[in-house]
Amino acid sequence: MLNRVYSVFDRRLRPLRNHVYLVFPGHDIAYARVAEPAFQALGGVLNHLAGNNRSLRSIRHDPHLSERNEQLLFHGDVELLTARELKRRYPDTKVIAWVQDPVQRVSYCYERVILSPNALPSYYSESGFDQLMSPQEFVDHISSISDLEADNLFRSQSAALTHKGALTADVVLQVEQFERSLAAFLSESTVAIRNVPRSRYRISDFVSDSTLCSFEDEGIRRKLQRRYHADYELFYAEEAAYA
Repeated sequence: MLNRVYSVFDRRLRPLRNHVYLVFPGHDIAYARVAEPAFQALGGVLNHLAGNNRSLRSIRHDPHLSERNEQLLFHGDVELLTARELKRRYPDTKVIAWVQDPVQRVSYCYERVILSPNALPSYYSESGFDQLMSPQEFVDHISSISDLEADNLFRSQSAALTHKGALTADVVLQVEQFERSLAAFLSESTVAIRNVPRSRYRISDFVSDSTLCSFEDEGIRRKLQRRYHADYELFYAEEAAYA
């Protein structure tokens, strides 16, 4: 009962929090958006799946390409759904999830939110975060917040990809193995690889070396391994063995 009440409140506060599935009906495939850098790196590919090829060519020299890619995406053949909507409307669609190592994912969240020159988003300011937090203080704080209350940038990927106690994804790909994961992703769709815009992923494009170095601290890593133990067990079993 308490979870149901919280869910209703959460939908009013953050109405798109659980809309993490991008469904491409023309290709019988759904992409689960749980790792923000993966989504940004795949901008051209996702727009290609949405049928925005002509518009993509017109913005390829735009310095704000990733932002334009995201704005353009929802003008194409794509639907943004919750797990419940996805299973009800597209029960046979293959769901592909791209996941990210939790240490790098939280590093990205810290740099994007805490180190940003802009004011904290309302969720963070209302949840006890501040922009003077050190990486250690940030990790301590997110470790005290449950996945029921967590923002999607640091909510467990396993929690975001679970519906009625079962994992929604049919295939899970690691963004760290980008080229191999991209080939696997495209092989699950009806897209010819030769027609897809070139994409690349490097963590240094999203997080500075100094921030990454801070999160390599052994104490921080161990705390994140405990906070995201389910992610490591499900998606990074080898890394979990060293927790």
